[in-house]
Amino acid sequence: MDKLISGEQAVGRNRWLVVLPMVFMVYMLAYFDRVNIGMALPHMTKELNMTSVQAGWIGGGFAWGYAFTQLLAGWLALKFGSRRLIAICLFLFGGAAMLTALANDFWQVLTVRILLGAAEGPIYAATSMLLAQWFVKAERGRAFGIWNLGAPLGGFLAGPISGALIAHHDWRIMLIVEGLPAWLFCLAWFKAVPKNFESAKWLSAEDRTVIKKELDAEQESFKQPESDPWWTIFSEPAVWWLTLGFGLNMILLYGITLWLPSIMKSYGVLSETTIGFVAGAPFVMTMFGIWFISRRSDKHGMERRWHAAIPTMISGLLVIAAAFVPVSLYYLQIVLFLAMGFTLKMLMPLIFTRLTEILPTRKSMPAVAFVSGVGNLIGQFLGPLLVGYIRANSSDYTVSLLVLGLCGLCGGIAIAFAKSRADLQAAAAH
Repeated sequence: MDKLISGEQAVGRNRWLVVLPMVFMVYMLAYFDRVNIGMALPHMTKELNMTSVQAGWIGGGFAWGYAFTQLLAGWLALKFGSRRLIAICLFLFGGAAMLTALANDFWQVLTVRILLGAAEGPIYAATSMLLAQWFVKAERGRAFGIWNLGAPLGGFLAGPISGALIAHHDWRIMLIVEGLPAWLFCLAWFKAVPKNFESAKWLSAEDRTVIKKELDAEQESFKQPESDPWWTIFSEPAVWWLTLGFGLNMILLYGITLWLPSIMKSYGVLSETTIGFVAGAPFVMTMFGIWFISRRSDKHGMERRWHAAIPTMISGLLVIAAAFVPVSLYYLQIVLFLAMGFTLKMLMPLIFTRLTEILPTRKSMPAVAFVSGVGNLIGQFLGPLLVGYIRANSSDYTVSLLVLGLCGLCGGIAIAFAKSRADLQAAAAH
């Protein structure tokens, strides 16, 4: 076990060099094709004569398709296998991303965004299942953390790359060029990721034995048998609190992600390329934040709840502070957005790692799908739409940022209440 805790330096080192880079790339590409719409939005709304409310619907429309297939993802991953499901998603979301470039009105854009969401929906639960089958509890926080770094990297790259493509071409060419890599990577995925744990030829027989023994022992440690119905997850208080906290944080995340380029464009002093870099910079900070918190969580007794709750509250407070910064001090607002980026996604690896630790695999995968699916539906739909409606009825983004910040603050408080049933029973016993 001590060897496993040291992860990439000991038993099964190649898991960190093969499996993790591949899931990292999948998530990076998916997030890239999800958020690049933010850079296209100012140009798209002008060319297609859309209102700010319609722009908010486009940002939120992704959530409907995403939530529908994400809620099915736990069942799909268990039935068809996470490896095959992820490959299908790669092909479909790449195609949907490129198809957006052919849209000629609001309804066409909205339809394709819903399809893009449906294509990306199963990825999170499927990848959670894949990593839970390759990494033991003591190292899973770091594994989930490294995997989740792919999202902020995709968010950062979407800014400058999209800005450069728009500056030299247009938003349609941008979407086609940025959707194609998903198709190319689909081929690499099948080649690199083994069908199952036993067929990983780059692991020695001794390593496979040690890791499998630890994974089996983890599943056997749960008091309830694996034959229990999966829907008993709804009797777990942590599932409901994490869903609420995650959903509120997603309102902040997706409201900021979609509208940040437009907020910066409203300063009236930044070029298109500069906006791309500056709007992407918070995602770089997010990478540092995820790396820091996931390693710290593993080192401090695998504590997940407070490591997720406190940064989420801080993110909300930073956005509230940014709401009161006057436009003349826009550079101060940018600094606050960068600071928010550091804490914004710290919760991501931790709350889903926690679900795999308090529930056996048969239940944790549906739980991951439920928390992620419902939380993303709340956040991805309401975040962009709230900003769109508020902006349509105000002169600037002050109220919009204030509402987003309050959502983040309340989300962190909800996560702090996310004690498991076992935790509550232990507390009652004392």
